[in-house]
Amino acid sequence: MAEAKRDFLSCKRIVVKIGSSSLTHPTGELNLTQIETLVNQLAGLINEQGKEVLLVTSGAIGAGLGRLNLPARPKDIPGLQAAAAVGQGILMHVYEQFFAAHGVTVGQV
Repeated sequence: MAEAKRDFLSCKRIVVKIGSSSLTHPTGELNLTQIETLVNQLAGLINEQGKEVLLVTSGAIGAGLGRLNLPARPKDIPGLQAAAAVGQGILMHVYEQFFAAHGVTVGQV
């Protein structure tokens, strides 16, 4: 454990993967409180510890479900693609707003 902590403290770049279940309510809608908490923690790593943080995030489909008024996750590929396409912009906007409060600029690859 001490070795892992030492490695974490000495690293410059951190890759964080967040799954949909960590970002959404059981209904599939984005959990803004949970996302804000996550962003606050990541911004602390960036601003206070000087880490470069790469966030790999799921949740685009969940974000798109509400906007498309879909009662459940689509089972077909076109439906999933449509929900993800709509939700990706929504999810990025949410991240941008929360990170901006900490002076952190976001981008998408």
